[in-house]
Amino acid sequence: MATHVSENTIPADDRTDFKGGSKVTGAGAVLAVAGIGIALGIGYKGTAAFRPFLFGYLAAYLFVLSIALGCLGFVLLQHLTRAAWSVGVRRTAENFAAVLPLLAILGIPFIVTVDLGKGTLYRWALPMERAADGAVAAADQGESELPHVQGQAEGDETAPDVAAPSVPSKFTLDPLDLRKRNYGLHWLHPAFFTIRVIFYLVSWAAMAIWFRKKSILQDTNGDDGLTRTMQAAAGPCVVILGLTMTGAAFDLIMSLDPHWYSTMFGVYYIANSFLSSYAILIIAVFMLQKFGYLRRSITIEHYHDLGKYLFAFTFFYGYIAFSQYMLMWYANIPEETEYMARHGVSTAYPNGWSNVILAILFLHILVPFAALLSRHVKRRPALLVFLALWQLVMVAVDMYWLVLPEMGPTGPEMQTVLVTIFAAVGLLGAMIAAYGAMASKASLRPTHDPRLADSLVFQNI
Repeated sequence: MATHVSENTIPADDRTDFKGGSKVTGAGAVLAVAGIGIALGIGYKGTAAFRPFLFGYLAAYLFVLSIALGCLGFVLLQHLTRAAWSVGVRRTAENFAAVLPLLAILGIPFIVTVDLGKGTLYRWALPMERAADGAVAAADQGESELPHVQGQAEGDETAPDVAAPSVPSKFTLDPLDLRKRNYGLHWLHPAFFTIRVIFYLVSWAAMAIWFRKKSILQDTNGDDGLTRTMQAAAGPCVVILGLTMTGAAFDLIMSLDPHWYSTMFGVYYIANSFLSSYAILIIAVFMLQKFGYLRRSITIEHYHDLGKYLFAFTFFYGYIAFSQYMLMWYANIPEETEYMARHGVSTAYPNGWSNVILAILFLHILVPFAALLSRHVKRRPALLVFLALWQLVMVAVDMYWLVLPEMGPTGPEMQTVLVTIFAAVGLLGAMIAAYGAMASKASLRPTHDPRLADSLVFQNI
């Protein structure tokens, strides 16, 4: 619980004009170029057509995208709930969400790989000539049963065949692939996929730009009506965000294996996104205060609330992850059990991914859950920042675990680990560069929000 006491006096001596924008942007740009360049160099594998890079880049992209989307969700929810405590933090979230237009551009490679029809990343995008014998006739009749005939995604000439679980990087289009691609709703048709992904990226970018623009406009004209306008728009936007994030999780991650499905998977990605957003806000606010900004606008009480939400979404993520696993285990559907076996959740087909899933269980759920239980931890910024960094790393590991097993039958390999790390560094650098540019153009806190005074005197009880 918390108390909110109105106060007319707002401290004028608090530093809210970000002066280091050019330095932050320059440093971020260097990280972006170096990180993605090194990832490209490591990910090149002769005839493999950059498959290691594409898979590692996808994992890193989903990680950085989760931060920006979580921050957009934070902004929407603060307006929707008329929250006062978070006003001093909200501009930081707005600046991170405003990176989404840049991330939309950086997501173009995934659309290109599908439209090229080579199946390098998404196996269902192969041309129709790669359909297995009898697959078209079976799909025409609405059948999905056909022995899985192994072929090869273009550029992959070295990956070995295995019996079980099946190797997603070596295949031909079977009846189930064709039914999801060219029959029914044409869900996995390359053109429909492209339209959906573009819609996701454009809608996210538009919402982020609109809310930040209105918030900054209020800084200059002091119009309280803009708060009501943003509050009214937040409700529909939350619905749009939830639906598009779910669709993006299905399209960008789940469709790596077109046979597998989980109705909970969208919530799984959303939980990770909100978790990473609270982690980045804790880290960003801490760093800003270290350089002398927002020292009176954000107090230990705000850290305490941010820590509460970090704890809450750690628990929520664990609940969703366990629920998804439990339902798959109980249902025992072949497509789902094969997927989980390939990702290491099986004693029948042990592989290197078993160690990764154990790391996620203990280091992403149980350990941070126990560490964040205490009120005292949440009121110690340095310790809270450590746990926030911890969770950010584990979200990145989680994205790696979701994506890379679909590349082939082996466990984690040093090449893909390094590609993912450097791609993540590069994309985080791009985010930092964009954040620096955004932060230097406006106050670090909303200066005329009608709830700012309440935020400044916010106290946990």
